[in-house]
Amino acid sequence: MDVSKSDILTKLHELEEENARLKALLAKYGIPYEVKEQKNCIAVSIPQVETYSNKLSLQEKVALFQSLFKGREDVFAKRWYSDATKRSGYQPVCEREWNREFCDKRKYKCAECPNRQFAPLSYEHIYNHLAGKGALCRDVIGLYPMLEDNTCFFLCTDFDDKSCEHDYQNDVLAFVSVCKEWNIPYYIERSRSGNGAHVWIFFYHAITAIKARKLGKAILTEAMNKEVRLSFKSYDRFFPNQDTLPEGGFGNLVALPLQGNVRKKGNSVFVDEKFVTFPDQWDFLLHIKKLSETEVDNILQTHIASMGELTKSSESKPWETPKSESIVKDDFPRSITLTRENRLYVPLANIPSKIINLFKRMAAFHNPEFYAKQGMRLSTYDIPRIISCSEVLDNYLAMPRGCEDDVIEILKANDAKYTIDDKTFHGRSINVSFKGELRGEQQKAMGNMLPHNTGTLSATTAFGKTIFAIAMIVKRKVNTLILVHRKSLLDQWKKQLEEFLEINEYVGSTSSRRKNGLSPIGLLCSAKIVFMESLTLL
Repeated sequence: MDVSKSDILTKLHELEEENARLKALLAKYGIPYEVKEQKNCIAVSIPQVETYSNKLSLQEKVALFQSLFKGREDVFAKRWYSDATKRSGYQPVCEREWNREFCDKRKYKCAECPNRQFAPLSYEHIYNHLAGKGALCRDVIGLYPMLEDNTCFFLCTDFDDKSCEHDYQNDVLAFVSVCKEWNIPYYIERSRSGNGAHVWIFFYHAITAIKARKLGKAILTEAMNKEVRLSFKSYDRFFPNQDTLPEGGFGNLVALPLQGNVRKKGNSVFVDEKFVTFPDQWDFLLHIKKLSETEVDNILQTHIASMGELTKSSESKPWETPKSESIVKDDFPRSITLTRENRLYVPLANIPSKIINLFKRMAAFHNPEFYAKQGMRLSTYDIPRIISCSEVLDNYLAMPRGCEDDVIEILKANDAKYTIDDKTFHGRSINVSFKGELRGEQQKAMGNMLPHNTGTLSATTAFGKTIFAIAMIVKRKVNTLILVHRKSLLDQWKKQLEEFLEINEYVGSTSSRRKNGLSPIGLLCSAKIVFMESLTLL
C-alpha cells in the first residue's frame, strides 16, 4: 500500500499529541517513568525534512498550507479594491455575484442578500492566493477561523502599527518571550503592510475559541506584567476575536500569510526574532509544531491561577478598586512622590512591575459597548474589550487624575509613605453669587461633593445638574473652564449661566477681533473658546 509523505506527517503529529497527553497525565498524578533506550528498531526510510521542501509539488504545498491554516471551508472572503475610491476590504465570496438573476447590489448589501450562495474554499483559490498574480491583491484570502461549533485550530495575535508610532517589534518580542518561557510554539509573520506582525499558535485539534482566547490573554497579561514600560498599543486583537459566533455572521476574518504579491516585497512572510525573513518559507512550515488541548489546559491551569488574583475583585465588582492577594507591603517602596499635573504621574523607578500593573488596572475598565454587542451575538469588530486610560511616558506611568484617591488608598493600606508634587493651576478668586436656590437632593449632593477636589455627579434627567454645577462654582469662587462636546449643551450652559450666575467684578471688553481682560467663566466646545462678559456669553 502506498503511503504519501503527508500521511506520514499527519500520523507523526497524532503520535506526538498522544505522547504529550500521556506524559501530562503521568505528571499530573505524580507517576514516575523512565525513557528506555530503543534497541533493534526497524529502520524506516523517510526523506530528510531539510531537503523535503524542495521536492514539494504544488498540490503538496497547498495541502501543507491547508493543514496549518484551518478555518471555515464552506465560506471564505477575498480582498476587494476599488479603483475609483482607492478603498479596499474583504467580503465573502458568492457564486452568484454579478448574476443578474440573483444579484442586485443596488437593493441589497452582500451580507443581507437573501439569494447569496457562498463559494467553498478550493485548491484554486489557495493557489491564486499563494501565486499572487493580481497586481491589486484581489486574490488575497480572508479565512474565518471560528468554526460553526465555536472552535478553532489556531490563535493569531495581531500587532498593528500602521502609524509607525508604537514600536510594534518590542511588543511582539515581549509577547513571544512569554511563549518561549511557557514552552508554547509560536511563529511570527510580518504583516502585509510591513508595519505590524501576527504571532501564530497552532493546535492539533480544534479547541473552543474561549479556551484559545484565554491562552492569548494569559500570555498578553504576563507580557505586560514583565514589561511595564511597554504600552502594548500596537496590540490590536486576537483571531478569533470572539468567544462565540455572532448570530447570522462568521466572526472576524484573518488574511492568510504568504500572499504572493506582497511576499515579493518581503511582507506576509514568516520571520525570526530579529524580524529577518526565513529563506525557505516552505521548510519553515514543515517544522511548525502544534499544541495539544491537554497542553493548553495545563498551561492555563498553571499560569491563570498565579495571575487571577489580580483581576478577580475588579471583574466581579467593577466599581471597586482592584486588589491583589499576591501583593504584600514589602513590595512597595519606602517612599514615593506622585506628580499631579494634567494627569497623575507615578514614577516607575524602584516600583515592582506588579504594583505598576495594579495601577494600570485602576485606570482601565470593561467596555460596555463590546459586551452589549457580544451578548446580542453581533459583530465586535474594531470594538475594544478593555479601555485603558493610562500610558507609560518616559519614566512615569500617566494616569487620569480621578485615580488619585484609589492610588493613595493602596499606598496607605500598605504603609507606603507618599508625597504629592502639585503642579496644577489653582486659579484665582472670583466675585460671583448664585441667583437661585437648590432643592433638598441638590443640597445633599453639594455637601457630599464639596470636600473633594475631583468627582463625578451622576443624576437622573431633570435633577438640575447644570444649575447644581453653577452653585458649586459660586461655592468654590474660583475661575472655571466648562467643557462641552455639543453646541446644544453650550447654548444650554449659556442660558443657565445668564439666569443663575451674577458676576460682581469687571470682566473687560470684547469685540469681534479682540478680547480684553480675564473672564471668570470660560466655555470650550469643539475647540472654540467663548468668554463670558457680564451676563452675555460670546
